[in-house]
Amino acid sequence: MNPQQQFEKLSLAPNLDINTRINRLKSLKKVINENTENLIVALNKDFGRRSANETILAEIFTCNEEINHTLKHLKSWTRPRTKMAGLKFLFSKNEIIPQPLGVVGIISPWNYPFNLAIAPLIAAIAAGNRVMIKPSEMTPNTSQLIADMLSTVFNENEVLVSVGDLKVAQEFSRLPFKHLLFTGSTAVGKIIMENASCHLTPVTLELGGKSPVVIEEDYDIGKAAKSIVGGKFFNAGQTCIAPDYILVSSSKVEQLTNAIIEEFNRCYPDITNNSEYTAIINQNHFNRLNSLVADSESSGQCIYPQGKPEPNNDGVFPPVLVVNPQPNSKVMHQEIFGPILPIISVKSVEESIDFINSRDNPLTLYIFSDNKRFKDKVLRETLSGSVAINETLFQFVQQGIPFGGVGQSGMGSYHGLNGFNSFSHLKTVYHQSRINFNHLIRAPFTPLKQKIIKFLRFL
Repeated sequence: MNPQQQFEKLSLAPNLDINTRINRLKSLKKVINENTENLIVALNKDFGRRSANETILAEIFTCNEEINHTLKHLKSWTRPRTKMAGLKFLFSKNEIIPQPLGVVGIISPWNYPFNLAIAPLIAAIAAGNRVMIKPSEMTPNTSQLIADMLSTVFNENEVLVSVGDLKVAQEFSRLPFKHLLFTGSTAVGKIIMENASCHLTPVTLELGGKSPVVIEEDYDIGKAAKSIVGGKFFNAGQTCIAPDYILVSSSKVEQLTNAIIEEFNRCYPDITNNSEYTAIINQNHFNRLNSLVADSESSGQCIYPQGKPEPNNDGVFPPVLVVNPQPNSKVMHQEIFGPILPIISVKSVEESIDFINSRDNPLTLYIFSDNKRFKDKVLRETLSGSVAINETLFQFVQQGIPFGGVGQSGMGSYHGLNGFNSFSHLKTVYHQSRINFNHLIRAPFTPLKQKIIKFLRFL
């Protein structure tokens, strides 16, 4: 079936009741765990080399955690939420009733192709919807495995997967979904939003951007380097919330650079033969990264801890540190999405804040500091989708915490209750009590009623 036929099929089906949702989520977790090895193999094929441990942590563990949290809270999320009407409407009450939207769509990317398809699916199913998923054509083995796994958990009138190329993705994004969630680049997100606007389809856009790191001058450089290396080079930097560039005091640049090199070599000795260091997804992205490095060589100091990138190295792209690149260089204007890390010297926290605020709002911001005034200042004077203090990446896996961007890094959020709410219609219901004084503020407006209205102004 093509996407249009799939949509028509799902449109005729009923929404999922609470017991069905719980059973499907339990079955989904079981199938995920049964297919751990299959997922490791599929992702390894798609990337050419994908760390098995990164697959377990980023794809399987995170999805299991999301299912566990959802099952724990689902019954309370689905209950009507009572809100008293207030003193002016004494004895009345309001309710907020979560209802399934209908058929919703999910377009997932290639960098974490399983997690970023399944995590929003969990939220959509928890809310009782029927779901269509368009996984990335750049990871065909994983996309097909997703389709096969979900076909054993859900009926054909509950969840369908559209496997195909960009033409399928275009058709998919133009369907009249009740909600559409897209994870990917800002450029493609604009196209998705334009396509969705044809049917006034609400969208959640999980995009990317350049996520900065700000290091306070007195913070332990060795501790910062360990966390930055762990976050930047996980999945070879192919992570939307990876640290994109570092802002650090000029007096600490050399110390930080050396600490990052030492930590990288400790974590990934001999990357050519190291199965824990993930390859770049395809040749186009490898060439794109090479272009960033070539441009950086003419605009800043490039440091190669394990040699320069080699075109015939099975997609393995070594780390590149770019010290003080020119502000107009490509590496400072494009989302890097790879193992290239600019390090920029600054004179003060104010300069760091000005630098961040002169650019698009990032998806996330990393602060390394034990100084409360420093942390509060950066938090207060910058705007980002999320912030992590003294650690990288782990904000994404916190249970029940909304994840999403702002401005060019996205709109809307999901995970936990926020995901449930995003895929629900929160219907408001006003209940008028038998004791009803509302006639006192309706026409005809007698002198007494006018006095009551004037009095209500000051309550």
